[in-house]
Amino acid sequence: MYSLIIKNAQLVDGTGEPGRLSDVAIQGDKIVNIDQSINTPAEDVIDAGGKVLAPGFIDLQNHSDSYWQIFDNPQFDSLVTQGYTSIVIGNCGASLAPLLSHDALLSIQKWHSLEGANINWQSFSEYIEELSRHRFACNVASLVGYSTLRRGIVGDQVRSLEKEELAALKKFLVESIDAGAFGMSSGLSYSHEIIISEIELYELAKILTQKKALFSIHLRSEGSEISEAVEESLDIARSTEVNLKISHLKVRNESNWPKFDEIIQKIENAYHKGYNVHFDAYPYSAIWQPLYAYLPRWAIEGGRQVMLKHFENPVQRNKILAHLNNSGVKFPGMLVASTANKLNFVGKTIGQIAKNMEVSSEQAVLHLIQNGGSEVLVFEENLNPEQVKQAMFHPLSFVATDGGGFPPAIKDRLVHPRCFGSAPKFLNMAINGRELSLEKAVKKLTSAPAEKIGLKKRGEIKIGNFADLVIFDPEKINSLASYQNPYQFSQGISHVFVNGKAVLTGGKITTQLPGYVLRKN
Repeated sequence: MYSLIIKNAQLVDGTGEPGRLSDVAIQGDKIVNIDQSINTPAEDVIDAGGKVLAPGFIDLQNHSDSYWQIFDNPQFDSLVTQGYTSIVIGNCGASLAPLLSHDALLSIQKWHSLEGANINWQSFSEYIEELSRHRFACNVASLVGYSTLRRGIVGDQVRSLEKEELAALKKFLVESIDAGAFGMSSGLSYSHEIIISEIELYELAKILTQKKALFSIHLRSEGSEISEAVEESLDIARSTEVNLKISHLKVRNESNWPKFDEIIQKIENAYHKGYNVHFDAYPYSAIWQPLYAYLPRWAIEGGRQVMLKHFENPVQRNKILAHLNNSGVKFPGMLVASTANKLNFVGKTIGQIAKNMEVSSEQAVLHLIQNGGSEVLVFEENLNPEQVKQAMFHPLSFVATDGGGFPPAIKDRLVHPRCFGSAPKFLNMAINGRELSLEKAVKKLTSAPAEKIGLKKRGEIKIGNFADLVIFDPEKINSLASYQNPYQFSQGISHVFVNGKAVLTGGKITTQLPGYVLRKN
């Protein structure tokens, strides 16, 4: 007797091959039979009624650790309701281990307050063991963050590493990968990674190549210097042959949009020369980031305390204001998503805040950064929608959320709608636009990311693979989330199974938490 049989499904198996009508049998956490008709008794039988049965979606660019949702909300409501069954955390240079000093965790403070956090691990191995004692609705894999490693060694200092420090950093990277990390991420645009030299990156990339691990890079620039930033990343791939993924590829600000074709051509050229380079993207034209990231680089080097001293110096403050004025960024239209100190500005634009304060929008920006703590996050509509579509449909891209697994509502805080709707919105665009077949669109969410990071027995509906599965109606699937009201679950997805257990059934979230903590083999 099987645990579960899913009957009459349009099987889209994740390989990109045409779908076919099939039954699928599950025993425990594995797929054990696939046939046109399975009549063996089962504990439970679900009639898919001709809807699509696909592998569970895999989110290569997830921040449920940075937002602390792996502890606050292990149900990952916003992810399972859009079909995600496995997530990869530890992105953009920030992971929750190894904690080589008190300063190591500061790399996530821009996303979540650490006040009251219960941290009882130090090494990456201890971290994985701690996660294994928790229960999750999705499978959880992690990268190790370069900023976390580096700040654990040099603290808040912004300087080059000494020879002994680099040796220590390399040692802890090896230990982390041996303990189960799937690779390393870097956030080169953030304050403590801006000055990182290419030599450091090359040295670490060589280790990742030897370990057959992923290097996920948040580019040093997504604006006026994006061509140079992409070239820097590709140089690392060419010099070390590392498995490279560029995180959330996009070109910010209209004046820079003409650079898009150039950077895509650079990536394609590297790939066609045999280098393992890819990128991920999400189906939205607004970004979500810390407000301090709009300041000039020199103002944020050294961390928040150094930055606040610049604000207090009239000369330096005027230089910062001049930079903001000349940046071409449309600050008045930015929507405040969250602040740390409850300023009651959430849901208001910076233009509205500036008007109420009777100051310029640029002065309002400094006021928010100064008084809103390190967690002031904003939405900015600054991407070309057509380029967003091109990035998602490109053969070398994966579709990821760049978000976290959030509950149905959080008081006094907005999250990006990509946290609730990335996969359904992408599938809806693919199905209705007919620019990508359903089978190839599903592959971008399943077997392609699984292969990129090295997830075994996931991403494809195949006998012997884990039973991570999604049932959805291709005529109804779509996102309902918006910037003003992101806390809306997607539509068209009826069932989601993780390791053979239902986390979503009949469109309703169950209380089951069957996800595994995954380790690199």
